[in-house]
Amino acid sequence: MVGQMTYGKRQFETLDGVMRRLIPPFHQAMDDLLQMVDADASAFNSYMAALKMPKNTAEEKQRRDAAMQDGLRQALAVPEALAGRISALWPHLKEMVVHGNISCKSDAQVAAKALEAAAFGAYYNILTNLRDVSDEAFRTATHRRASALLQEAKDGAAAVLHAAEGRS
Repeated sequence: MVGQMTYGKRQFETLDGVMRRLIPPFHQAMDDLLQMVDADASAFNSYMAALKMPKNTAEEKQRRDAAMQDGLRQALAVPEALAGRISALWPHLKEMVVHGNISCKSDAQVAAKALEAAAFGAYYNILTNLRDVSDEAFRTATHRRASALLQEAKDGAAAVLHAAEGRS
C-alpha cells in the first residue's frame, strides 16, 4: 500500500523509479505465499497418508517410518521456504519505509509486524515438526536455519519500526 500510495503521485514523482523497483517484489511475494498455502496442505497430507500405512511386519514398519520421515521433510520445507521468502522482503520494506508516502507510515509498520508474525509462525511450525524427525544432523541444521531466519525477521521488523518512527 505504501508503494501504491507513493507511485504515480505528483508530490512523490521523484520517487517513481524507486517505487517501480520496490513494488514488484511484494506483488510476487503475494503470489508465492498463496501457492505455499496449497503446498503446505499437500505436504501435511503426505505425512498423514504415511501415518495410515500398515505396520504389521518389520518391513511395513520400515516403509511406514521412511514415508513418515519423508512427509516430515516435505512439511518442514514449506515453512522454511516461507521464512526464506519473508527474508527476501526485508531490504525492500526497509527502503520503502524510508522513501514511501509518510501518510502511509502505519501501513509499513503493520507490514513489518505481519512479516515478523509470519516468520514466527513458520518457526514454530518447524519446531513442531522437527520433534519427530529422526535424523539428528538434519534436525540441527534445520533448527539453526529457522532460528537465523526468525532473528532476521525480528531485526528487520525492528529496523522498519525504527525508521518509521524517525519520519514525521
